[in-house]
Amino acid sequence: MRECECLHEPIDGIAVYANLALIVVLLPIISIVGVVLNFFNIFIFCQQKNTAAKYLTALACSDVGVCMAGIFVICSDSLRAHSFFIDQFFVFLLPNIIPLGLFFQMLSVYITVLAAFDCFFSVYRGSHSESTRSTWAPRVLACVVISVAAYNIVQFADLQAIECLHPDNYTLYELCPTELRISETYILIYKGYLYALSMAFLPFVLLTVLTVAIVILMRRKEQQTKSEKLDCDEEEQSPVVLLLVVLLFLCCNLTSLLVNVFEMLKIRLSMEAEAILIDIGNFLVVINATANFFVYLASSNEFRECFHRGVQKFRKSRHRSLQIIRDQNFRIFDQDQVISHL
Repeated sequence: MRECECLHEPIDGIAVYANLALIVVLLPIISIVGVVLNFFNIFIFCQQKNTAAKYLTALACSDVGVCMAGIFVICSDSLRAHSFFIDQFFVFLLPNIIPLGLFFQMLSVYITVLAAFDCFFSVYRGSHSESTRSTWAPRVLACVVISVAAYNIVQFADLQAIECLHPDNYTLYELCPTELRISETYILIYKGYLYALSMAFLPFVLLTVLTVAIVILMRRKEQQTKSEKLDCDEEEQSPVVLLLVVLLFLCCNLTSLLVNVFEMLKIRLSMEAEAILIDIGNFLVVINATANFFVYLASSNEFRECFHRGVQKFRKSRHRSLQIIRDQNFRIFDQDQVISHL
């Protein structure tokens, strides 16, 4: 039997405390909250008819996957270094769920880019573009989902679980890269240039240019007469929401961009600094997938009204359920009283 060569050892120094605080303690809590909040987003946006809601519904669906990946990929991978049981359990799951996590992360990126394009087009053309945008939105979303899936499918062949002999003379399974994953060509082209281009530079350039263009167009619209503004308030609300979503995305993904830039420029950081930056980047990615709910709640009147109506319906249904339970308990109590008198 081969000796173990890919053991997952814990990191040293201050990086271990950052990893425990951000990834092991805080990340699972935020991920669970993010899953719940994104289901609220899906429920609310499915009730809205505008084109922006279609993109935001798709974004909420992909963000559910990102939050789940925060628990089952990012957090579990860190816990593997501290627990033998978790390590041996996830060593068989990670080769399949890591590509899924990367799929949802890339999907969120490009749905955000699509939402920015839609935002720009709606601000540029106004209400006249709604029918065109509504027609093309499902088709474009389907093409993006298929393209992202096709790009990431190769990563299912990246890792494998192999039985090996530990230096302390017992057998276990370890997570090792496949021959494809250690290929220099694959690392340089697919994991290097293509990944940096598709997940860092291209989305950030597109989103930055679109954000600047949207802000310029919206400032020009603000110079219109007050009466014209009142007529456009409702249609301008969606671009504002989408613009805030894009800005949040740029802020939360800046750290991951910096890590990719350092790798591309071959800027060497210390092991601790690199590990901390990676943990911060992963933590902010999940924050981004969770915080969109608060952006919608703060900036969209329609979202706020739908959310409040949903909360009120839940309270009323809960109150009715409790009332029914109380009535049933009273009836049982009365029956017991009658039986005791008999």
